[in-house]
Amino acid sequence: MSLFFSIEKLGHVVDDDVLKLAKNEIIHVLQLEDDESKDEIVHDLMENGRQSLSKYEDDLLPGIYTAAINENDGDFMKSLKYYFEQQWKVQYGSNEWFILFLKKHKDSQNYQCVMNRAAEYGNKYMKNCPILSIVLQLVFEGIDDQCLTELNVFNDLWLTITNDGLKSIEKYSDYVAKDLLDTIIEKKQLVLFQALREYYRPQLFQLLKDSKINNTDNLYEFALDNVAEYGWLTGLQKLQNKIVPKYFKTLLAKTP
Repeated sequence: MSLFFSIEKLGHVVDDDVLKLAKNEIIHVLQLEDDESKDEIVHDLMENGRQSLSKYEDDLLPGIYTAAINENDGDFMKSLKYYFEQQWKVQYGSNEWFILFLKKHKDSQNYQCVMNRAAEYGNKYMKNCPILSIVLQLVFEGIDDQCLTELNVFNDLWLTITNDGLKSIEKYSDYVAKDLLDTIIEKKQLVLFQALREYYRPQLFQLLKDSKINNTDNLYEFALDNVAEYGWLTGLQKLQNKIVPKYFKTLLAKTP
């Protein structure tokens, strides 16, 4: 019996076991159990997706390789997609809002497109904050593979939103339904705002510490909310009256 189907039934296993079983399914599908390079091959697939498989053609039986490289709905792609899906759940399982967001979109066509993209390219489009990248790809349905690979739209969106915050997404209204865009900007739908908080938090908190600014009256969370919504410069300006001037100047000087 395929490991893929057995994994689905093991709701009691711990996170590491889930990922190990998912990796083993990839090895099983490619019939690499006895190959000395199996760990290297699987690691490459985890990082770079199916695109990396061509490097290992000589390690696979011809029929297995042909099916894996050509079939978009075959066992190999299913096993890769399952691995990435489980990896996201394990890595971000403490963010309940994200897990609920994935469940909400699981049956949508765009969810399948995002999963196919992950299986095909690995972490290529995950940037330095996968949770934000995943949310953006699911929210902005109009940003398809062509927009990512040829038109640079996703890169532009990423640079804009990671510098100018939530409010800046209006510039990309052509790629998301208007009603959804309005609910996101008005924060009636918080998923993108929460993902931006995850992106900004590590760097912002370190900047505040390096600028000798104390977390008095929950200042760090207040700062995070403002930077996530308005971006670095505008968001930090909203802190000015809460910070000693010389420390505030230091903060601005250190801001990216």
